Order: sequence, then structure tokens, then C-alpha cells
Amino acid sequence: MRGTAPRPLLALAVLAAVLAGCGTGDSQRPPGWVLHSQLRFYASDLQTQRAPLPRGAFRLFFPFIAGDLYGPATTGDFIHPLLRPDYSFEIDFGRVQPDLLRSLQPTEFSLDYLRIDPPEARLARLAPVALQPDGIEQVATTDWIDAARHERLMLVYFDRPARITGSLTRNGYTVHYNVRAAAPGYVWVARRPSSDDGEQMYTEVAPPQTVVLALTPPEAASSAPRKAALPARTGIPAP
Repeated sequence: MRGTAPRPLLALAVLAAVLAGCGTGDSQRPPGWVLHSQLRFYASDLQTQRAPLPRGAFRLFFPFIAGDLYGPATTGDFIHPLLRPDYSFEIDFGRVQPDLLRSLQPTEFSLDYLRIDPPEARLARLAPVALQPDGIEQVATTDWIDAARHERLMLVYFDRPARITGSLTRNGYTVHYNVRAAAPGYVWVARRPSSDDGEQMYTEVAPPQTVVLALTPPEAASSAPRKAALPARTGIPAP
């Protein structure tokens, strides 16, 4: 009968479509995805929730760090999400994709032990900050966290398939980087134990079911010890 594919061919076509949809891997988010999140206020251990700051006591600013994972922001805020009364918000990355692509820079890591392959790959880390309502001073520390694990995360955009590698040993502690992007898009990055002897690994992780933007006001930061995967004396940056 015309217009109807044989059943074996139809089954193969369906299987190909499923495989194509999975081709970016479980840790990958496409450039046009929408992030649904919420502000929550914590002590610096990211375990103890605190009362929220009044909405008029701060403003959120969502810049990117282009060409590096660390350091000062290199872009302005072209996201401007609407903060709802329950402190929830959305980021439509498809809407800001053209601005992000124009803002990308050659990758030049400030940590000299980091490498990216291929070298021409470009990346940008979304690094939101909480500022004074009418000023530029930070009023709280900000961290993306997995709400279930209370784990700090980085959100990094890659413009093509790429891999970040590197390692550093200092004062008896070793940290490794092995962050892979299977396709253009966003990956969540976390620092997790990689061995029983204290080594740590920055690696891509599956998108958490719930991601929140944790704000830690200064009084909370001074009253609770900051939870870190490595002691501060190592000089190894936290997420």
C-alpha cells in the first residue's frame, strides 16, 4: 500500500529517532533549554535554611565568565529573569543564545594546569551574583546547588563537543578535572571524591531533578563553617 513504510523500516526509523535524541548524553542540556529554579537562603554549609532576605534588599545579576571557569565576569546580564513572589524564576537559554554566542572568547584558563580539547573550543560559565539594590557590592554568596544532595554545581556552556582535563597536587591533596561535553550545550559540573585517599574530581553530572540558587548572606557565612570538599589550605578553587 502506497505511503506506508514496511514495519521493519518503520521500527528502524523509530529506533534511530530515539538514539538521536539520546546522542548528547545524560549530562547534556541543549542550547535552547529552559531552567526552572528558585532562590533559597542558607547558612554557608548549604544544609541549614535561613529566612529569606526581603526582595527589596538585593538584586540578582546573571553574567557569564567567557573563556574560563574562574575569574571575573566578562559579560553583562542579558538574562534578567522575573523573580516571582515565591522566589522562583526561569531562564530561557534559547532567548539569550545569540547574545551568549557573540560574547564567547578564546579559552584561556587562569589555572595553568587546565587544558581543553579541541583548543579552539569555547566555553562560558554562568555565575550569578546578588548585589545591592542600587549598588555593586555583593550582599550574599551565590551557589547553584542540587537541592537533594546540597552539592555545589557549576553551569558551563560549550560551543562544541569538548573536554576539560587537568590535575593539581598541593599539600598532599589532589584534584582532577575531567569535564566532557558531548555536543554544543550546557553541562552541570560538580566536584566529587574520585578515590578513597582524598582525591577529588571535577566532572559533568546528570542534571539534578531540582536545582536551586542558594544565597548565603554575610552573617550566615560568618556564623557557620563553609563546607568544602578540600581543606582551604590547598589553594584549590571551590566551585
